[in-house]
Amino acid sequence: MMYICQGRLLLKKYVIRQTYIAFFACCLLATQLGGCSLFSASGSQQPQKTTFTSSASSSSEPITYSTGAHDVLIRTFYGGGLYGSLELAPQVSIYGDGTYILGQDQQGTISSDALQQLLDTLVNTDGLLHLKRQQFIDIPDQNATFLELSLNDKQLELVYGPFGNQQESADDMDEYHRLGKALSTITATLKGPTHPYHSSSSALLVRQIFHPDFTQTILYWPLYEFTLSQAAIFECGIVPPDENSSNAETGCLKYLIPDHAQLLTASQLQTLRTQLNNRPEGIFTEQGLYYEVTLRPLLPDELAHKTVAMFGSAQGSYRGVPLNQGTIPAPTPTPTP
Repeated sequence: MMYICQGRLLLKKYVIRQTYIAFFACCLLATQLGGCSLFSASGSQQPQKTTFTSSASSSSEPITYSTGAHDVLIRTFYGGGLYGSLELAPQVSIYGDGTYILGQDQQGTISSDALQQLLDTLVNTDGLLHLKRQQFIDIPDQNATFLELSLNDKQLELVYGPFGNQQESADDMDEYHRLGKALSTITATLKGPTHPYHSSSSALLVRQIFHPDFTQTILYWPLYEFTLSQAAIFECGIVPPDENSSNAETGCLKYLIPDHAQLLTASQLQTLRTQLNNRPEGIFTEQGLYYEVTLRPLLPDELAHKTVAMFGSAQGSYRGVPLNQGTIPAPTPTPTP
């Protein structure tokens, strides 16, 4: 009898053990499956993409694009000429979720259908992804429209400026007119209602000036984390001495894009907005010197990519301005000859 009881006890323990093992195996499997589902939903920070094919023609090229709210599909700038002006923001930014921003001021939305119709026109009607030529400008140092596209896993820049002043081929002129038509289509698509664009983050842009407008209120720099001199040197470099003029300023942040921009913390931004009375720019003084300060609202993609989209004069292609977060690096000493 004692052996039978012991046998039953061992059998009971074995069953309980196997039940626990099965239970934990199920839990582990459920966790893994749940993790896979979460991984798929979040994309592990990979861009979410969709592909569609227009039904207008059987020869239509499939179009793949990111649907993320921070992913730029279409962006345009105007400038680049020798005597062009500094543009602190793109003319147009269209994002994968249908949001579009005009400059840095106005925001609107187009539907998914309208967005796909626009992309289909650009790709299958105007053939922008397969142009043999990307730069249509034959007069040097002139302003142009720079079109940035991110479609079908391609990053493409097309330049539309004065063209046809020299002897151009019929194919080049055809592509030039198609690009012009595409730019008009983009503008016509963004005709819906807009509202002011507001961003919770801003970049600080600082340049030293030598002839401030004293009819304006001259403000004192309120931040202690860094000086205006540090910010101006970091963004625009050291202003070289000018023995022949009382105005030694450079073209940085006047005509040309800066080398860097500085991301403001929420506290710093609030302090400067209060000091500026919610204006985007103002004149500050520090140790007898004067600086022009601009608060540039960040667009949805810029904080994630730590790059500010700007365009200046004497610029032949787009390049973003690196956005620094945290301590401003000390300037690199100029090497002595």
